Amino acid sequence: MVRAALIGDNSIEYIEKLLQIWEDDDCAVLIDWRIPFERMVEMMREAEVKYCYIDRECLNGKNAEDVTDIEFKAYDSSGREPRLLPDAVRNCFKANYSRSEAVVIYSSGTTGKAKGVILSHYAINTNADAIIGYMNPSAGDCICIAKTLSHSSTLTGELLTALKRGMGIVVSPVIVPPRCIFNNIMRFSVTILCVNPTLLRLISIEHMKKRYDDLTLKKIYVSGSVLDDQTYELAHEAFDKIPIYNVYGLSELAPRVTAQTESCCKSNSVGRPIHGVEIAIVNESGETVSVGVRGILHVNSPSVFDGYISGNLKYKSLYRGWLNTGDTGYIDENGELHVCARIDDVMIINSHKIYPIDVENVICTVAGVSECAVSKIVYRGMETIGCLYIGEVSVQDITANIKSRLASYEIPKRFIRADSLPKSVNGKLLRNEVRKILEENP
Repeated sequence: MVRAALIGDNSIEYIEKLLQIWEDDDCAVLIDWRIPFERMVEMMREAEVKYCYIDRECLNGKNAEDVTDIEFKAYDSSGREPRLLPDAVRNCFKANYSRSEAVVIYSSGTTGKAKGVILSHYAINTNADAIIGYMNPSAGDCICIAKTLSHSSTLTGELLTALKRGMGIVVSPVIVPPRCIFNNIMRFSVTILCVNPTLLRLISIEHMKKRYDDLTLKKIYVSGSVLDDQTYELAHEAFDKIPIYNVYGLSELAPRVTAQTESCCKSNSVGRPIHGVEIAIVNESGETVSVGVRGILHVNSPSVFDGYISGNLKYKSLYRGWLNTGDTGYIDENGELHVCARIDDVMIINSHKIYPIDVENVICTVAGVSECAVSKIVYRGMETIGCLYIGEVSVQDITANIKSRLASYEIPKRFIRADSLPKSVNGKLLRNEVRKILEENP
């Protein structure tokens, strides 16, 4: 077994190369094509990649000839036109439950350098089986893959799940306007759509502006980051007859951990554990906390990863099969999980523990605020909270509307209006960048 990198936008040919790597009993190192080439090479060397399948368009203009320790194998993709996955490609897939390496996924870290997560064939196939269990798709269903296939949620939760269940698979480029997604849904009779919160917001706004009638959609699944209240309510108003289910996972667990279903879909929960998975909320002393009490989320799953390429575990440490996720949250009386924030994101100011999502949800209810992010900052020599927001509304109006709903120590002392929030290529909020903007701008 050797490790082979795979780089390119979503395409039929990309999937062909992935299946070819597995057919050769090699491990696929999936690298997002949107990052700088120099960083790609760093990742490949870190993973000790021997050869690399790369879309020729991604290779054009790069100094690949200077990289003598990796063999580049350019392939030509079919372009940016969405296509159904042909049966000839589908039939190349063979379910594999061996413990050998299947993929290295570079997790989209929000605060630091992405880490290479090693996942076995057993991990991703077992997780895909559990996803099929709660998604309950039929061979007549059709899924549209519009998120990057280099992400664990797309790879396992969409591609593998669809291949195993015999669903139709629409392969679409990643960067497309929301109207193109609706065109794909109508053109290919798509029944299942998987999106992140950012994309959910965009397609909800598009659907509110131009009502797309006779949609074939049966279900929408949302993953990737915490779903804020405003986006949740907007989506349910836009897609009033289509169930929207929030799910949760992380690359280290291949990735799915919990999922909403028809029987458990409270506002902003991420549902209950999927088949074979256990969860626990513990305090800083390692003791299990009571229902409704916030703490650190630990997970026991058959789909746990085999380690990082770098070997650095940090918060994600394993103890007797349990993984410390580094996320905080609580379990409600219905057994549903609510994810609140990363451990690193929880703000402690003057001994007060403050969860960013609590503050952000309140600010986003103010008329004129479409999106916001808060961060602990040093402002005028003092530790306080800053807020970066999108919207045509004054700071005075924001503070007037939130002062009765937040504790005094939760109210940001610095606001900056922005055209957009800093996010990763996968749509995750980059909180370190938020902090820098708030501290560095006059």
